[in-house]
Amino acid sequence: MRTHNKKFKADKPVKPVCGLSNCYVDARTGAQGLKSMKKLICILFSLTVLVVSSFADKSRFYKDGKVIDTMYVDSVEGLRVREKPSIKSNRLCGLQHRLPVKVVAIGKEETIDGITAPWVEILIPRYEWKDFEAEYGWVFGGYLSAKRETFSTRGWTDWNFKQYLAKCDWVENVQSYSPEIYNFYENGDFSIKVDGRGLGAYGTWMLDFKNRTITTKFAWQGAGDEDFKSNYEIRNYDIDENIYEFSFSANGKDFIPYCNWAVLNNESYFREFYKDSSYFNEYIKSFMFVFYCSESIFDSEYKKNASDLKDLFIRYGVYDSLNEEYMESYHDYWNPIMEQHQRKVDAMK
Repeated sequence: MRTHNKKFKADKPVKPVCGLSNCYVDARTGAQGLKSMKKLICILFSLTVLVVSSFADKSRFYKDGKVIDTMYVDSVEGLRVREKPSIKSNRLCGLQHRLPVKVVAIGKEETIDGITAPWVEILIPRYEWKDFEAEYGWVFGGYLSAKRETFSTRGWTDWNFKQYLAKCDWVENVQSYSPEIYNFYENGDFSIKVDGRGLGAYGTWMLDFKNRTITTKFAWQGAGDEDFKSNYEIRNYDIDENIYEFSFSANGKDFIPYCNWAVLNNESYFREFYKDSSYFNEYIKSFMFVFYCSESIFDSEYKKNASDLKDLFIRYGVYDSLNEEYMESYHDYWNPIMEQHQRKVDAMK
């Protein structure tokens, strides 16, 4: 909770917080008794406000007496995940603004940046796991919200649009057996992968968000053929005015995230032949980010052809309030884990 110190002019009288100008004073008590009573009431009032404020802040992490399943990062700069509930603890990863997080337990309260809130234990997003088993971390609850901030491009700069394009892989919203998959990297690198054909292009990209333009420069290369490389090609894209959270239009074409979730079927292969999850994460980060952020996209993909992976998605903490049957299994899996973690956290307090 942020507090502000109000400054008053020296010649302007300030009313006492506990205004007792009409109080009856016994002649035997005198002015000293009135002064003591004022002081006592002010102290009690301050304590009441402090207790109520503290309770109100922590209560927003609960609904119907239970810890809220999912909360959202409420900081434009993002949020650090730490190994333990302390700003001195090791940083594990970072979370983007508006990203949903799976809440596991509520920890001790602390005041940071003038905000009093509890530390919150969360399930780290799957694409940040170092290994193949669930990993947890701590975030400061002062920068979490039960409601997700509405998506908006108001006030965006080149930096914001670069973050937007780099958050996932993009494809044209058309039926194709060999779609071109566009990758815009934050460092300015650019690539196109043609699904199923072993053909790709590599180069760079630039943008001018004010004028809604993207310029890419790249050369085509064939997989396994180092001698083949085309001349550089330049493509310019004019971005339409309306940009949505997971879709935009350019040069009259609609672009949406590329969700190649089928690679999840190979998790056991990666688990067997790779020492950690880093290589697997490269394949899944783009679409898993989308699945975490958009229940509608996940629900659509899940119902079309990904229901066989239900147990995997639930273990990854993907939330889908649009599917009652899915959520029943979700709670059956996570409720015992949350209770176990909360008991451990309570023992630490």
